[in-house]
Amino acid sequence: MKTIASWIGSLALLLSLAACGEHNQPAPNKGKNLDDTRIYGVIGGAPNQLQPKDAQPTTDPETTEKIEKIREKFYPN
Repeated sequence: MKTIASWIGSLALLLSLAACGEHNQPAPNKGKNLDDTRIYGVIGGAPNQLQPKDAQPTTDPETTEKIEKIREKFYPN
């Protein structure tokens, strides 16, 4: 009798878990700004490459020399 009750209990548990959600899939994410091309870009297109705001070329020869020494140290050819 206990085995029949355990089978019925496990079957009820499986059926209750199988009934969760629409086709067992989580709800779709209805987030904000889904049509914003600045955030997500053009779907199927190339990614947007934005330049950093603080990337400014230096004209100071001393700074340029230091930058080149660092580049040579970390990225030798």
